[in-house]
Amino acid sequence: MTGINSYVEYFRKIATEHKEINDFYMMDINEPLAALRSNIKYPALILTSLSGNFEASNLDNILDSVNAGFLIIGHLDQIDDFSGEMQLLSKMKQIGRDIIARMLEDHLKCELLALKAIPGFHINSVSYEMLGPVFDNDFGVMYSFKLLDCVGLEFDSTKWNM
Repeated sequence: MTGINSYVEYFRKIATEHKEINDFYMMDINEPLAALRSNIKYPALILTSLSGNFEASNLDNILDSVNAGFLIIGHLDQIDDFSGEMQLLSKMKQIGRDIIARMLEDHLKCELLALKAIPGFHINSVSYEMLGPVFDNDFGVMYSFKLLDCVGLEFDSTKWNM
């Protein structure tokens, strides 16, 4: 299974190291909303919630298939500035592509944190969607991808009162 702490740490590291990302949040909606009231720094990387399922074509190789992703958002001061929206969306898409490129590089180089955080990352699983306005006239791009990790589902009788 994707290590949740490693996953968060990995994307926090990406947000810190990318020269244009100025803030990082989890998708607990209360965190970015609270930040909006207290000066979120744009562009910001927001992790989306993880979801997934087990896949087993046979019982020898059970996979934990995790749906993961992030949102990269920026802010426009002026409402209904269509030209500004298009420029901002283009910029957020480029930053998102930078992140995906970094993930691919880390995965291919078997970077230790990436191995724990984004196991089984495959570029063909990446999709994206432009969003906006969200929150307070924010615009961005939501990137989604799938992670695959082998999982052992051996029954441990010591964990049960039977």
